[in-house]
Amino acid sequence: MHRANGRTLYSRADLKKTHGISELTLQNLWTDRANNGHPDAETIDGVMHWDGAVWATWHHEHQRQRAAAVTKNAPNLSGDPEEEVGPAEAARICGFANSATVSHYVKNPPEGWPAPSNEDILPSGRTRPKWKRWQLWQYLAERKGRGHAGGRRTGRPKEQEYLYQGDERLTLARQAIAANPGAKNAELIPELQGKTEKTYSRPTWNLILKTAREHPED
Repeated sequence: MHRANGRTLYSRADLKKTHGISELTLQNLWTDRANNGHPDAETIDGVMHWDGAVWATWHHEHQRQRAAAVTKNAPNLSGDPEEEVGPAEAARICGFANSATVSHYVKNPPEGWPAPSNEDILPSGRTRPKWKRWQLWQYLAERKGRGHAGGRRTGRPKEQEYLYQGDERLTLARQAIAANPGAKNAELIPELQGKTEKTYSRPTWNLILKTAREHPED
């Protein structure tokens, strides 16, 4: 990292550390600069650097445009959050036009894209990644440049306006928050896990509680 004339210049290693993006993804973004508008580099002691503020602004806009471009359909927010799904169903959950976007994200993950929870070994010896539904829902809820996932869609059924709407677990979470307004999720989850016939994981309850806080009532 170098400072010059009021600017902070970041090497690729600095960008990786600051933004949590893999070196492979950073390299691919640079390689595709003719198409994506990646900022020009400045070479310092033989190492490429980029203006940190300029790069961060560009990357945010690039992520926003990419999310808007690939999200063709309304996300699928139904199903068992613990169910593991392959690329085709992952694409449907995220509202992508097809699984090609998922395949691309596996190789060049955008910010917030979840690592697979498991994988299948195919007869050919290749592997097929799998994700739990709640991982993909969390990505949709938190990604920058949300596309269809960020708000209500005209004509969209009410039960799919946001995650867990109409789910009894969301009602339980709202009740727990109302009864313990200052409590953190970690304090509420053990009680909530004991109120359902099936035991759901802490990440699932974290996401349900997040929804409950964002949507305290229907």
